[in-house]
Amino acid sequence: MPDASTASGRARRWEIDMDRLRSSGSQIASGAGWMGGDFRSSPEFAEAEGFYSALFGLRGHAFAARSACGHASTDAVFFIGQSFEDRLEAAPVSRLYQLARGDAAPERLNDAETRQIRLAPDGRTLAVACAGAEAGVDRIELLSGGQCSAVADVSGRIEQIDWSPDGQRLLLVVAGTGADLAGIHGGYAQKRKTDAPAWLPEVSWGEGEDLWRRIWLWDLANEPVALTSAPVNVWEASWCGIDRIAAVTSEDHGEGSWYASKLSLIDAKSGKAALLHAPRDQIGVPRGSPDGTRIAFIQAFCSDRGLVAGQLSIFDVGRGEVATVPTNSIDVTSIEWRSDASLHLAGIRGHETVVADHDISGASLTELWSSTELTCGEWAPSAVPVGAAGSLFVAEAYDRAPFLAEVADGELREGVSLAASDAQSMMAARGKAERFSWKAPDGLEILGWIVRPPAADGPTPLLVDIHGGPISSHRNRWMARTRAAPLLVSRGWTIFFPNPRGSTGYGDAFARAVQGDMGGADADDILSGIDVLVERGLVDTGRVAVTGTSYGGFMSAWLPTRSGRFAAAIPISPVGDWYSQHRTTQIPEFDALMLESSPWEEGGAYFTRSPAFHRQRSKVPTLVMAGGIDKSTPPGQALECHFSALRSGSPSALAIYPNAGHSLRGYPEYIDTAARIVWWLDTYVGGSSTAEI
Repeated sequence: MPDASTASGRARRWEIDMDRLRSSGSQIASGAGWMGGDFRSSPEFAEAEGFYSALFGLRGHAFAARSACGHASTDAVFFIGQSFEDRLEAAPVSRLYQLARGDAAPERLNDAETRQIRLAPDGRTLAVACAGAEAGVDRIELLSGGQCSAVADVSGRIEQIDWSPDGQRLLLVVAGTGADLAGIHGGYAQKRKTDAPAWLPEVSWGEGEDLWRRIWLWDLANEPVALTSAPVNVWEASWCGIDRIAAVTSEDHGEGSWYASKLSLIDAKSGKAALLHAPRDQIGVPRGSPDGTRIAFIQAFCSDRGLVAGQLSIFDVGRGEVATVPTNSIDVTSIEWRSDASLHLAGIRGHETVVADHDISGASLTELWSSTELTCGEWAPSAVPVGAAGSLFVAEAYDRAPFLAEVADGELREGVSLAASDAQSMMAARGKAERFSWKAPDGLEILGWIVRPPAADGPTPLLVDIHGGPISSHRNRWMARTRAAPLLVSRGWTIFFPNPRGSTGYGDAFARAVQGDMGGADADDILSGIDVLVERGLVDTGRVAVTGTSYGGFMSAWLPTRSGRFAAAIPISPVGDWYSQHRTTQIPEFDALMLESSPWEEGGAYFTRSPAFHRQRSKVPTLVMAGGIDKSTPPGQALECHFSALRSGSPSALAIYPNAGHSLRGYPEYIDTAARIVWWLDTYVGGSSTAEI
């Protein structure tokens, strides 16, 4: 814990900073000396914009990829690439790309916002789901031999596509035009464009045909038709043979109803759904075998739709039984059938990313590739099978830009790199992710990652960056995916990425340990990790800051109430008050699940674990940022955190981005938030004011 002289020094520094900022006159008006609403003229914004522009490449360069797919019968590989068409002021676009194995650069195939792609079983036809020309209408196209062979429109947003095993039909999971998006996709409600006056109110009844997610079928000749209807809401689905569909369903369309969703089998003619399995916790990634005899899926204790990581399970359709498959301590995140008897998977095990095959008949697992130096997948490890034993994925590391990779004959073959021309030089001197482990106060081993300044030979300031979830994890991901971290490393900061209990990659018991204790032992895990870094002489005890988004935002607001360790806090998309969170979020089931308390009664975890009820006692300079249309953690939560921080007597600023959703991952908001983090930490922790402590 910092001693009294350190706390006194901080207080004196805050007074000096506030006096300096109040007297800055024209600088305040211009935003150059004070963090005003328009921060674009600041040197911090210029630095962040220049850094990320170099990493992304701009001007249509594909800097990242997802949904890579290929077939053993051809050399063609397809993927959805992200690029900025001009500057970072506009959001990146997603486009379809193709390359032949061995090519130096991919070829861009379309100019439409591409949502999903899926290769037919024979590898000859690619299904492509794109945003349509008309708002609220998506388009599905078939590409064969470089030509468009068929096209159809669907009302709504296509979130998933899957080929029938015989290649004769396509299954589409389509979200209605008013359906909410999951937190990892922005956590906001879709809206139709309208010519009505802007002053008209938005009226919500919690009902409407446009709020449901449905399965549509397309026979490739006629128009697609909706198969399912309310009250069946389909979150995910895949073919199970050629006449049935495996699906994760609920009886309500609300985003929170996903937490109690079930495994169902849907008749491909009538659309009738039959319940197969009601899990203890959550399920995701249903994959029916080509012969229709089995359904593989993942079940686990989870916090976010789209981020299911845990136990590989297989439902035997004939017997009506579920079996849990041993996976060598891998928390499984991705599954695809290689054949009727072989299942391909990817997942996390501690610091490792692992790709493997499970043999159904022999009940054995063969690990094809594992690494702590690289990871794969956008939100979680993801890979697709190629041929009899190959695997295709997009790999990356903190200090390495994404590249296409293929595992063949037990070896990793590196394909085309998506690194921009100036990316490598810009990434230099910004550290490398190193594995880190320590013991929690109760003796449990906790893992995480640290990034140190290359030239550091003693204590440095520390930023603790806490992941969302809490059922998620930090991996060895590309530095461009970390907000402000590489900018701070170049300034001499160490970055700490902890995976406290509740994180994925450490088994069911570890993930479940956060249930009913969120903000308890997990907070102690993080604090003890900081203590170890200080004890090892890596961190300056008086210069520790904390940030994070979503769950990480909650923890960034909460930890200063648990410890006097922190010199600054930067909660992003936080929760401040669990009572009001429950009544305003799109996912009230989340806090009921995690807190195991009642939002309708006094006291309990809804009070004791709400930062807004305790934060006023902790004097820590606090920058709070949130999205104005965020329905996962509505912006009122950020306001409550800001209000409590101000009442403590410490400096606090609140930045609400009016058109941004959950976690502020859009652009240019991402650049702006990175710049503000650097400014805040330079002002209240590091920079020229350090000498005045």
